[in-house]
Amino acid sequence: MTTFYDLAKKEPFTTWSPNTWKTRFTLNYKKLSYKTIALEYPDIESEFIRVGIPARYKWPDGRPLYTSPSIIDNSTNTGIADSYAIAQYLDKAYPDTPKLFPPGTEALQAAFYARYKEVIDPYYDIFITRVPSILNPRSAEYFIRTRSEECGMPLADIEPKGQDRVEAWKKVEAAYNTLHGWLSKSSGPYFMGDTITFADFVVAGTLYAMEVVFGKESQEWQDVMSWNDGRWAAFRKSMEQYDGNMG
Repeated sequence: MTTFYDLAKKEPFTTWSPNTWKTRFTLNYKKLSYKTIALEYPDIESEFIRVGIPARYKWPDGRPLYTSPSIIDNSTNTGIADSYAIAQYLDKAYPDTPKLFPPGTEALQAAFYARYKEVIDPYYDIFITRVPSILNPRSAEYFIRTRSEECGMPLADIEPKGQDRVEAWKKVEAAYNTLHGWLSKSSGPYFMGDTITFADFVVAGTLYAMEVVFGKESQEWQDVMSWNDGRWAAFRKSMEQYDGNMG
């Protein structure tokens, strides 16, 4: 049994972060038994120190930064943070389950992951300002305070306004045009044809996060679902078989 630490949100609870979606997809794809614990942001550090999950990152001042998603593999008492590291660990710890990093793809997927972050970045300033509205009060306060400090301005001021907002959304569409170009070179619906890899869950994680944070009825979500002749609607649909087990 694995313990999966997700991020809490307002009821009804569902995974909302692009990073925690990647780990939920991973666990479901591998058919690993797990339970979900949804934490409020201010509770993450104390809980992870208590259970022994190491911090993978640092705050700008050097303090350890504890993040979700994280897991504890209770069969080995191993704590792992970061969706990419979790997928790598589970591939090695459970070699008889479907692999997210098939032999020979590790370096290519690392390169994809780094490049994907650069390509998809335009969505961030629009997405991040919407997140507090789906969080419970304690997490919303924490999120606004820490992200404002990180960005050097009030969180509410980060999203572009007026024509700048229009141009920013065009850049998001351009990002998906780039991804569409990459995926169009594949012989199947995924980046390795008919075989799912972690790269597919990276893309799916962002899609699912936008659906939850923007809302299914939002213009933003309707736009994304219409882009590239509905490619992302079909891609999103193909992931439903791996999103349903909420632990």
